[in-house]
Amino acid sequence: MSIPDKKICWITATYFLDVDLPVVPPLMRWFDIDWTIITTPLQIADDSAYIKSKTDCSHTMLCAPARFYSPALHSFFKKLIKSISSRHYDLYYFDISDFLFLFPLVKRYLPVEKVVIATHNVIVPKGARLAPLARISMSYIIRNFRNFQTFSRNQYNAMRLRKPDANIFYSPLMLKDYGNAGMKQPLGHKPVKFLFFGNVVKYKRLDVLLEAVKILIARGRRDFRIYICGYCDKSVWQKEYLPAITDTSLFELDIRRIPNDKVAEYFNTCHYFLMPYQDIAQSGAMTVALNYNMPVIASDLPTFHEFLTPDHDAYFFTPGNATALADTMQRCLDNTPEEYARLKANLNATVNSRLAPDAIINNYKEFLKNFNNA
Repeated sequence: MSIPDKKICWITATYFLDVDLPVVPPLMRWFDIDWTIITTPLQIADDSAYIKSKTDCSHTMLCAPARFYSPALHSFFKKLIKSISSRHYDLYYFDISDFLFLFPLVKRYLPVEKVVIATHNVIVPKGARLAPLARISMSYIIRNFRNFQTFSRNQYNAMRLRKPDANIFYSPLMLKDYGNAGMKQPLGHKPVKFLFFGNVVKYKRLDVLLEAVKILIARGRRDFRIYICGYCDKSVWQKEYLPAITDTSLFELDIRRIPNDKVAEYFNTCHYFLMPYQDIAQSGAMTVALNYNMPVIASDLPTFHEFLTPDHDAYFFTPGNATALADTMQRCLDNTPEEYARLKANLNATVNSRLAPDAIINNYKEFLKNFNNA
């Protein structure tokens, strides 16, 4: 199939690579896309291996010289934006969160009417890392740009309220696959394994989970294991979370940024995915659980209702309520293999009807094809 004339510059940050990797290579069948991935010296090997495992599509990998809030990034981004400005693309797509430097340069050097920004957190979750800076950055982006993508209906509605005349593209996140999907054994033996996965930040309320574990122990339940896998600042972990783990025999801990080639192992090992969040815009971690057909235990928040149905393919509980979470986990401990199989079958049907990859790719295709620079 011949590639149309529309030329697209697509910029992806390393922390959103799993968002764009299932999307950009298929779109190259219809569009002339120059794909640049901004990584770090620590991440480049992992990112390169992850991309190679999924696609051989053309892309450019750039190493940022510093953390995303360092002044050293200004000259890095200035060089990048001035370089792409000289190529006169039809559309510039940015899937990157930069709090201080990038988007003022985008406004200065690129035609704003041709810029699309993926806005993962129109409303920044309470307790998010560097939340004040994130809110300032998002306010700047909304004031100065017009074309956006959102990944959940609640964030679409939030953007519509904040900027009624915006051109907003909505499409859910693609399922995130790290290999070996569908390998998990059925529930038929103890202990039941629960997984908390991803960056440990305040709004994800790991403290509520740890309190729920204490409640289960007090009830005499020890037929479970808790897997906590994800990055947390060392001082925060040792001060706020580690002291709350009173029985280490019930826990498997892997406190670091989990390498891409390790993700599937955890999702195939555990039975239920825990999301005791107090707030959420959309969840990339949830799409990993859905890809691995892992039933979800989640706080009763609107974003989760967008994709999941209580007692059909997921269990919900009152946000911030450790007793309610303990009750839900105890229900899981007492589930029969037949009930667990029912949840998994319903979850598979939900994924096929609401998150089919071909439908999501088509959403992107139609948006990009009809993008009129208005």
